[in-house]
Amino acid sequence: MSSESNPGPAEVPIQPIVTGQLLLGTDKRNPLFTIYVDEPEERLHVYYGLELLEVVCADPQDPSFKLLVGRLYNAGLSVKALAATFQVDRKTMQRWGQALLSGDSQELFRVLEGRRAARKLTPEIQAYVKTRWAALSAQGTYGISGRLRQEIKGVFKVQLSAEVLRPLIGELKREGAAQQAESSAPVPAPEPEPEPTVEVAREVEATIASQLPQPTAQPLEDQGKVSEKRETPCDCALAPPPAPLPPAASAPALGPGPQTLWCDHAGVLLMAAKLSAIAQVLEGSEPMFKQWLASLLLGALNIEQTKFLNWEDLQLMLGRIVRFTHPQRQQLERLATEAACQALLAFNARQLKADTGSDFYFDPHTKHYPGQQNVLKGWCPAIRFADKVMHSDFVHTAAGEPIYFDTTDNFADVRQRFFALLEPVRRVLGWPKERVMTWVADRAVFGQEGFEKVLADPTWHLITWEKGYTAQSWPPVGGLSGSMMLQRARNHATDLRSYHLEYVDGLWGKDPRLRQIVVQATNPDGRTIQVSILTEDLQRPAQQIIRLMFSRWIQENDFKYLDKHFGINQITSYQALDYEQLRQQVEDRQVCGGERKALREQRRQGRAKQSRLLLIEEQSNYKEARRQEQITRLRQQQPPSPDQQASPSGEPSAATAEAAQQLAKLQRAQALYLSTQKTRRQQIQDLSRELSQLDDPIAATQKKESRLESLIAQGMVRMDPKKKRLMDVLRITARNCFYAAVAPFKKAYDNYRDDHDYFRQLIQASGVLEVQAEQIVVHLLPRVNYSPRLRRVIQPLLEKLNEAKPRLPDGSNRLLRFRLARKSEVKLSLQPEVLD
Repeated sequence: MSSESNPGPAEVPIQPIVTGQLLLGTDKRNPLFTIYVDEPEERLHVYYGLELLEVVCADPQDPSFKLLVGRLYNAGLSVKALAATFQVDRKTMQRWGQALLSGDSQELFRVLEGRRAARKLTPEIQAYVKTRWAALSAQGTYGISGRLRQEIKGVFKVQLSAEVLRPLIGELKREGAAQQAESSAPVPAPEPEPEPTVEVAREVEATIASQLPQPTAQPLEDQGKVSEKRETPCDCALAPPPAPLPPAASAPALGPGPQTLWCDHAGVLLMAAKLSAIAQVLEGSEPMFKQWLASLLLGALNIEQTKFLNWEDLQLMLGRIVRFTHPQRQQLERLATEAACQALLAFNARQLKADTGSDFYFDPHTKHYPGQQNVLKGWCPAIRFADKVMHSDFVHTAAGEPIYFDTTDNFADVRQRFFALLEPVRRVLGWPKERVMTWVADRAVFGQEGFEKVLADPTWHLITWEKGYTAQSWPPVGGLSGSMMLQRARNHATDLRSYHLEYVDGLWGKDPRLRQIVVQATNPDGRTIQVSILTEDLQRPAQQIIRLMFSRWIQENDFKYLDKHFGINQITSYQALDYEQLRQQVEDRQVCGGERKALREQRRQGRAKQSRLLLIEEQSNYKEARRQEQITRLRQQQPPSPDQQASPSGEPSAATAEAAQQLAKLQRAQALYLSTQKTRRQQIQDLSRELSQLDDPIAATQKKESRLESLIAQGMVRMDPKKKRLMDVLRITARNCFYAAVAPFKKAYDNYRDDHDYFRQLIQASGVLEVQAEQIVVHLLPRVNYSPRLRRVIQPLLEKLNEAKPRLPDGSNRLLRFRLARKSEVKLSLQPEVLD
């Protein structure tokens, strides 16, 4: 080797040897990252495997330290191990990690600054106060704090308290007093004041007085703006009592003002736009839709539960309402028409912009009927056996939002109901016939007849699971067609679970006209399943089809939410229609006759019993043959004479005694077999005779009969679906309105465990209505304790809602403005009425 490739000792720089103490080691959750601490240099050495990844400062206040911990948190390392290693709270690590993922440099800077970032008294404001101090103090220092805070609010749009400015003003007063006392002595040049920022200087040079609030009257639209810190608390006293409410027929119910009223249901005004719009779905105005939608959002799952609402307050907000349950049921009888349901369904679809999508889920939902009516039976998953049921066949968007459903019974099979549903969906939702739709359904619609209908109609596609699929070896011989990953969030947006999917895409062997996608999915715990997807759509990318099928849980899990918070399982009405009345509404079909079906069932049970006896006979014969072989072998092993069986002491040997016991046991079993064999064979012969006698009666019965006529003869009925369907349309509309309203809160709050509960408390909150001539300020007072973080999330949402200029849904068209109030702002006054 030449000297050029092997330098001498003088040419090789001496590398220092770094010895670090292991701070974070590897484990099952962290197989690659190790961190060593270099205590003399106060540095952390981060290794990825055996390679040095980076060196950061060990000071917990250093930005590089916080960025390192945030990256390790985002990488999925054990939070418990990170907290123990770096002595950092898990919530702090979560904030650092989320700031890294936000992509917002200002947010990252704010989070890295920590508590210092939340200070309102910024260096710019301090410089402004010092600049204005000389001019303001020349007029006297009494009340100077209030004047400064008023200017700061006008220039910086920041509300400061007197306590925040007190230390700075005290320092300026002491400096002024010291300068006045030493005015005769030479004064050294003072240290330069911090220069104000360009923005502050520009604000000061632009004539500060012109930026301050002027004592002129405020415009009418600004009178409802309420500062976060009110000079006087709002007075929601009950005395003097408000003017008596106008009768129900007159509107609006709320006076022109000015007045201040307590309202138990003020939060529902957050849905004012939806409440106003739903009242206009029919020709003219239908206030009952508005009233029932508000009741559902307030937690009244049925008409009976509306008695727990405050009807006076509802009338203040909605205008004309119908009180008490019986009059409401009379209104339900009037409005429960197919035209009203179709109008509401079309309104719901417009709110969801359903015409922009082409993928829809079909999912039947079954309600157990526990009543006394003679209703058809069907399979009920809730109780896991067949009983009286009511079916609601739902159609959902690809995002899981319900847009259509039909309520029926078990007269028609689910496959018949599915194909019968396609045309009404197009008609009610106003979709043209040439629009191509993709329907995703479960195994219930699997069948050759269904696929033939799909292949014959080019205006829609079907995606479904293959029923009875048997898993194959993996990976297959022909290789994989591709792989993909699905991520699902659990508790927040960054708490993701990854599902790895591999698939084989090809034509279905049983019918080459169809496409089969075999998928093997692995969940985060390592468990795998293998399923088969069938579709006649040969052009669509396989990953889109897989994503649609594996996302069915979105709408399936939503039924429990619909039941708990919106009452989708409420029966609503117990009126029933007998099938004689339904003769012109149902499509009759020929089915196996009832008598013939009963005889065939009797024959099936007899054959099943005979099969069990034949199986027992065959097993007994096999055991008897084995038993006879053992008896023969044991007899051959016995000694020929009693003298040879004895031991030298005169007693039988142990082997001989054991063989004798086994032989006796086998002989007893043989005797039992012989005694039961005769009885069993007699039973088999009797069953054969009975089965042969059933052939003639079955042949003599009618093979097919009308299903409709059979049900009429049995006195079967169907629950009248009109009233339930109307209320269920309002329920899914309430659900979709609530989900649309909670979406921005869900994104900002980023806590999926209780975001819906917190937002529901806001909608169902009480509050104070500050009524003015042209607008109403709604001070929301939820009964739950909102943390400062929650208030910071809610207040921007309310401000954005105010920008949309919502209107009071009572028909007066008065502007609404919302704010999140505090209980400390309320002053109570009670003046009991004197009863006559």
